[in-house]
Amino acid sequence: MQRRAFRAMGTEIELFLDAPNEVATLVEAEAEFHRLEKLLSRFRSDSELSRLNRDGAIHASSDLVEVTKLALQARERTGGRFDPTVHEALVAAGYDRSFELVSQEDGQSQSARCGGTVRVCGHHVELEPGFKLDFGGIGKGVQTCTTTAGGLQ
Repeated sequence: MQRRAFRAMGTEIELFLDAPNEVATLVEAEAEFHRLEKLLSRFRSDSELSRLNRDGAIHASSDLVEVTKLALQARERTGGRFDPTVHEALVAAGYDRSFELVSQEDGQSQSARCGGTVRVCGHHVELEPGFKLDFGGIGKGVQTCTTTAGGLQ
């Protein structure tokens, strides 16, 4: 059994592969986690998601478009219980930095709204003013599926 451990997405990741002499496969899988983290993390100012949140509209990569569509489909299927426009509510609750740095006293009295409009037309992604996206509720699942299936489908 091959094992590779590393830190990504604010947590410890462990990859296991039941195949001898396949270290290269684990290295590639780790690289994919880091690639998608750079794309989807709101905690990285250089991520494509952070650029969208800053600018309000961008010509997005195929991967960001696909994750945005998946998140919007999840919002629709859950009747809004899952909502990728939760970013400002998370920040208002004190989750404005990596989870291990958030204290229980942070953001106790603030609130923010969710349910913002997100328009996707081809590779153009546009956010309703005052809203930002957070893929914390879908990003890790997308990354897990991507590394096991060999890319976003």
